[in-house]
Amino acid sequence: MSDKLKDKYSRTYKYLRVSVTDRCNFRCKYCIPTHDFEFIPHSKILKYEDIIFAVDSFSKLGIEKIRLTGGEPLVRKNISFLISEIGKIKGIKETTLTTNGSLLGKFATDIFDAGIRRINISLDSLKQDRYEYITGGFKLDDIIEGINQAINVGLSPIKINVVAIKTFNDDEILDFCDFAAKNKLNVRFIEFMPIGNKIEWRKEHIITGEEILKIISKKYSYEPVKKAKFEGPAVNYMLSNGAKIGIITPISNHFCSECDKLRLTADGKLRPCLLSDKEINLFDEIKNRDFDKFKEKIRESLKLKELDHNITNEGCDTQFKRTMSKIGG
Repeated sequence: MSDKLKDKYSRTYKYLRVSVTDRCNFRCKYCIPTHDFEFIPHSKILKYEDIIFAVDSFSKLGIEKIRLTGGEPLVRKNISFLISEIGKIKGIKETTLTTNGSLLGKFATDIFDAGIRRINISLDSLKQDRYEYITGGFKLDDIIEGINQAINVGLSPIKINVVAIKTFNDDEILDFCDFAAKNKLNVRFIEFMPIGNKIEWRKEHIITGEEILKIISKKYSYEPVKKAKFEGPAVNYMLSNGAKIGIITPISNHFCSECDKLRLTADGKLRPCLLSDKEINLFDEIKNRDFDKFKEKIRESLKLKELDHNITNEGCDTQFKRTMSKIGG
């Protein structure tokens, strides 16, 4: 296909993350700061019809996988309608969703019926006091109930995303490995990134993928697992207790050369790299249903993509303009 999206380094893009809202019922400390925070005005948020046009346009350019994110995507009214409509678009082979899990008890059946099969759930602690602290007061039991409901309706695989933070939850790494085995879940440990609330990020809080594996090896042996189709940047392992875990290392071991991902924000900005503030505004082209101009701007955005991001575990001087909730993760 001549319209396939390629950057100047010959990387092909097949995966689009779509943020449907910057709203979230949580106030996670590394995502939404509690000070001086403003949501995007509703008039600036893409409507479902806009998102459907954008996804259809991206599909014509080679995008095959869509992940719906937020904020928290399940707080947006009638999200199942959007899921169902995206599933009808020719060329889109899979639609997935990332959630904090708090509303799965209510919506797991609806999103399954609409076409979602795989979900990612953010869960950074298995201890109630820590979970309340990191999320701004939410109950861990409610999230576990939501996970169980997702399992019961047939969502599979369910991936649990754990942002590993030294001195906060690094003593729970083995607990998460046991949790994965007991519940037949895939747990992915993600290095702490300096995006969102920079005040809460310190380089000394990073626990690297290598360090995570060393902790796991104290109790379990592990073997690498080959990636399945559409899987992301995680390096996966099967542990001797039967758990499948993944390690995502955006800081200590860049996977930029394998990147096939673009991000569309809830206000219509295209962000070629999570760890860069460079973005292109597609809002007018989407609203005007101008596919030719839309395509031109997409190709323009790929010129902004660097070979690698410049963030390392030695530190970061970048002051990101957007919180993670406004980017979509």
